[in-house]
Amino acid sequence: MIDVGTLGKLELRGTDAAEFLQRVYTGKYAGMKSGMTRYALMLDETGVIIDDGVIARLAPDYFYFTTTTSGATHTYRELSRLNTIWQLDCGLVNVTGARAAVNLAGPRSRDVLCQLTDLDLSNSTFPYLAVREAQIAGIPAIVMRVGFVGEWSYEIHVPAESAPALWDALMDAGAAFGIHPFGVEAQRLLRLEKGHMIVGQDTDGLTTPLDANLNWTVKMDKPFFIGQRSLQVISKQSPKQILVGFILDATFNTTPPQECHLIIDRGEIAGRITSIGFSPSLQQHIGLAYLRPDLAVTGKPFSIRLSNGSLVTATVSPIPFYDPENLRQQETIREEVTV
Repeated sequence: MIDVGTLGKLELRGTDAAEFLQRVYTGKYAGMKSGMTRYALMLDETGVIIDDGVIARLAPDYFYFTTTTSGATHTYRELSRLNTIWQLDCGLVNVTGARAAVNLAGPRSRDVLCQLTDLDLSNSTFPYLAVREAQIAGIPAIVMRVGFVGEWSYEIHVPAESAPALWDALMDAGAAFGIHPFGVEAQRLLRLEKGHMIVGQDTDGLTTPLDANLNWTVKMDKPFFIGQRSLQVISKQSPKQILVGFILDATFNTTPPQECHLIIDRGEIAGRITSIGFSPSLQQHIGLAYLRPDLAVTGKPFSIRLSNGSLVTATVSPIPFYDPENLRQQETIREEVTV
């Protein structure tokens, strides 16, 4: 388990709630089914990434969604400003401080949670990316089957005053399965294995979705969203950099590169590292880096300059590094692990 209560948490209600989200985020939400969640990417007017999160549709006119921890205040302020300008029939409430959240993750997470709820947790009824309202240990909760860490998991949102009771109940229910808390550093490594970027670490004040390899999140066929016009112009230009995964050789055993170390090609700067870590699951160093497009080719080697001036060779790798087919979220794999 990890405490993820620092995430921004917002509620949006009203007949125009879906239209509001359509304009704010790059994805499509008007046709989103109640009871499901969807990744959300937010841009500014220049097409630069400023925040991301998960949107859950609890009813046709009711959305509950998260923001990054660092972006909670700014995002709420910006959405309130836009709602004032657009005058759509919807209301926004910041419930960041009113709600706590815990991510329960791992192949035994369903075995733990089923002891505390009458909610049907079967994959057919509660599939990956679904959201449900339920009682967990007698506490009213919003439960999302999402996870930043790439394992079968549940993100559980409850009233803030109920957080200690929820935590203790989950620890007690998971004791027989060897449950343990995990922290931010472990979470960051686990998300890196899945190739998930972090806004503000793997992006900067100039990064667009085209740079960050997030084209799949951008629905240019929508009538309008913030940053769309800029992306229409930018998409006609050749990108200067692309975010890719990379690996060091499995036999590498010296000082590894660090975040912000530069990629060097023929004596010139050709990119930079944004994330790197040693994966115990894969038994090698993995990372994310921005590379010049001609270098951002799977299997292509490139050089990283260390702080002492020496060069280390890395290789462009497809992402996710871990469980690339997302089988860990599938019922058959979970059953094999838990039998």
